[in-house]
Amino acid sequence: MSSLTANFEDVYPLTPFQQGMLFHVLDTPEAGVYLNQQRYTLRGDLNLAAFKQALQGVMDRHQILRTAFVLSAPGGPLQVVFRRLQLPWTMHDWSELPREQSAERLAEFMQTDFQSGFDLQRAPLMRITLIRTETGTYEFIWSFHLLLMDGWSMQVMLRELLALYHGAVSGQPVELPPPIPYRDFIKWLQQQSEADAEVFWRKALSGFTRPTPLNFDRTPLPDVQERPNFKEKIVYLDEHDSENLQTFSTLHRLTLNTIIQGAWALFLSRRSGTNDVLFASVVSGRSAVIPRIDSAVGVFVNALPARVTVPIDGQVVPWLKEVQKQQAEARRFEFCSLVRIQSWSEVPRSQSLFESVVIFQNLPRMVSMPDSSSAVQVVGVHLIERNNVPLALVVEPGDRFHFRIVYMGSRFDDATIDRMLEKFKRIIIDLTNNSDAALASISYQIDTERQLLIDSFNQSLASL
Repeated sequence: MSSLTANFEDVYPLTPFQQGMLFHVLDTPEAGVYLNQQRYTLRGDLNLAAFKQALQGVMDRHQILRTAFVLSAPGGPLQVVFRRLQLPWTMHDWSELPREQSAERLAEFMQTDFQSGFDLQRAPLMRITLIRTETGTYEFIWSFHLLLMDGWSMQVMLRELLALYHGAVSGQPVELPPPIPYRDFIKWLQQQSEADAEVFWRKALSGFTRPTPLNFDRTPLPDVQERPNFKEKIVYLDEHDSENLQTFSTLHRLTLNTIIQGAWALFLSRRSGTNDVLFASVVSGRSAVIPRIDSAVGVFVNALPARVTVPIDGQVVPWLKEVQKQQAEARRFEFCSLVRIQSWSEVPRSQSLFESVVIFQNLPRMVSMPDSSSAVQVVGVHLIERNNVPLALVVEPGDRFHFRIVYMGSRFDDATIDRMLEKFKRIIIDLTNNSDAALASISYQIDTERQLLIDSFNQSLASL
């Protein structure tokens, strides 16, 4: 037995969501999608040896962090787990550079690191970089492929990392619960009935024949592959409107995710001119009956089609309750891959099922260093994630909700995205302030457009 083979711990198939990701990665390898880069600014007396030891400990605990992908297996792609891998660790010291030069170099590094990508057949599909930017300040950059894990998993690992670091610094043993093998999730998936799922999704998508148009400013040239130029825009609700949203949710027993999806459906309906819209909704995928699945690390998340009818004579609250009911029914079959679901639809394989995705960041609370004795604080977080969808709406709740649109700059003008965000914000505010209103009365116009209409109307009157 070769040393390489002796280092194999396990081999098993991909999950449906991994299969879907892999399909897009191999179809457009130049696109640079399904990558995640997380940067944390650490301030304090960081013990470098203890930090590296803690990171290695996290990798040793979880199979998925020691996984590579065999793309040419006879029965289809497989994921292979290695018993032991060394942490991919790089350290830079820029503390002697002027602050402005250090910031420029960091921006350049982040871009280069993100564009480097990964060879899926070589584990580990992640890398760690620690950069000292000044005395007592570090940039901790954790880059990985989304075939390994989702955002929820990252929060689990950060908690473990900080616990292990605290133990290494204090010299006290740390007892973490046994890790949940990713194989347990694979086994659960294999026990699910695809026949029942096919019946559900065929009915749910019946009659839908083309993606709901976002009305791009520019469309890609046929047969031309391009590397997407991803950009981001963000808009905030103020504290008053954020509180209204929370109150509306509690009062009417609606999840925040339901309200967001309803608002996006209403936005798409107005923008596309149709009352039957479809977009993707990202679900945590952790409904599997597996003990302690909330603390598991891996890819559990999935993207499901969300088809919503916006009735002309509908009322706000009853309509949102119906949207919530449909969500609950769809989650019973959230284990199916999007590729498989599309094969059961009437949308041609040559087209995407949707042009937008809604991601509600319902993640475990962001963690920080365990206590002041660690002498280190997390003072900043910067996240970059890319998929293959032209537009993603990312919703992050809190005292001030904020809505972030990640979009392909090759498809949209920046000014278009600014207007879209403001219109979506207007819809959210109107929905939560007018629970008894008709859907037709919910405003789609931002203040500047409204004033233009008023001015135009007044000019028409003056000319009579």
